[in-house]
Amino acid sequence: MREKLPTFEFKKEEEPEQKLIRLLKEKGVEDPEARKLLLSWTIEQEKQVEKSDDPEAPIQFNLRRARLYFDAGYRKAADENFEAARTQAWNENKKKLYQAIMKEMDEIENSIEEQK
Repeated sequence: MREKLPTFEFKKEEEPEQKLIRLLKEKGVEDPEARKLLLSWTIEQEKQVEKSDDPEAPIQFNLRRARLYFDAGYRKAADENFEAARTQAWNENKKKLYQAIMKEMDEIENSIEEQK
């Protein structure tokens, strides 16, 4: 009779955004580890925006940050970043992007209302 070999389950490393969302949910923004990761994530995102030739890069950054805050449960910060992205899109005459942002904001608001 053959002895059954143990199986090992390899855990995939969390993506930085996933880890950040988890830390913010579990420990809050005041936690040193969460704050440090949030700062490094923000700096990295800002560097990518600076390097980018895409005129929508700053808007997309605000959208990523808004979604991150929303997923972590920080509604006010999420709303502020969605609003910043929406305003940027409007000011830069990016009509399709503006409409997409408005649609996403409406969908979020509707899902929140349904949960009440």
